[in-house]
Amino acid sequence: MSSTSRVWVSTVAVILGVAVLVTSMPVAAQGYDPDQEIVAPTGFEKRLTKLGRGLSNILLGWAEVPVTWHRKFRDGKPLGYLVGVAPVIGLTRAFVRTSTGVYEMATFTVSDPEVNFEAILEPEYIF
Repeated sequence: MSSTSRVWVSTVAVILGVAVLVTSMPVAAQGYDPDQEIVAPTGFEKRLTKLGRGLSNILLGWAEVPVTWHRKFRDGKPLGYLVGVAPVIGLTRAFVRTSTGVYEMATFTVSDPEVNFEAILEPEYIF
C-alpha cells in the first residue's frame, strides 16, 4: 500500500470514529438521571458540613457589619441611615450568625436520625 493510500485510510477512519462518537453523545446524555448518579450524603458527611458551617459562622460572623452596610449603601439608603441604623442591624446579624455558629458547633455530633442538618440561616455562609 502506498503512503498516500495509508493517509487516506487513516483519515477516513478518524472521520468515521469522530462521527460515531458525535452521534452517540446525545444518546448517552438522554440517559442521565442525577438521582441515580448522585449518592445521598451520609450522616457523617452531614455532620462535617454542619461543623464547617458552624466554624465559618463563628469566624466570619463579624463580617455581617460591613456586608450589611454595603447592601444598604447599594440600595441607596441616606447617609444618616448608613451611619446610624446599618451598623446596628449589622451588629444584630453578626450576633445571630455567631451564636448560630456556636449552636451548630455544639450540636454537630448529635446522632439522632431525626435531627435536621439543614442550615438555620439564609444564606448558609456569609460569602
